[in-house]
Amino acid sequence: MKLLELENDKKNYIKILCVCIILVCTMLAVYYVSLLSYRTFKLEDETIIADIGEQDMNVHIDSMSYQNGKGEIVGWAYKEGEKIKTINCSFVLKSVEKDDMYILRTRHEENFNVPEQYRISGIHTRFFAKKMPKGRYDVYVIYKNNNNKILAKTGIFIDI
Repeated sequence: MKLLELENDKKNYIKILCVCIILVCTMLAVYYVSLLSYRTFKLEDETIIADIGEQDMNVHIDSMSYQNGKGEIVGWAYKEGEKIKTINCSFVLKSVEKDDMYILRTRHEENFNVPEQYRISGIHTRFFAKKMPKGRYDVYVIYKNNNNKILAKTGIFIDI
């Protein structure tokens, strides 16, 4: 009798383990896809729009690619003379034809192409844009470090 109970427990254990593995894989897939997403973006009233070099902003795109609905942008942004205390920057794509803007999920990383005090200013995004309206987009950086609200133009565009 104990042998049968052990076999039933082992079968249930395997079933539970399989269900847990499937659940974890599903959650990870959903999380990964959410990291590659974008959403519409609206400027706040206090946001300053800065052209290239204005507001002491230094923004640069190190590399950018877009192919088959997938994009990647790597660059950096910092405000000259300001120590970075809080990090909160993201890439924003603004349609050239319309006023539509999309903010991309961005992660922060070290960048060695800038002065040492700004090494933490690196920003990097990967995104899916298959459902984004086709067209040309200007690439901006929304710079919210240290409670700033500056939409800084990079001078670079991307065709989607």
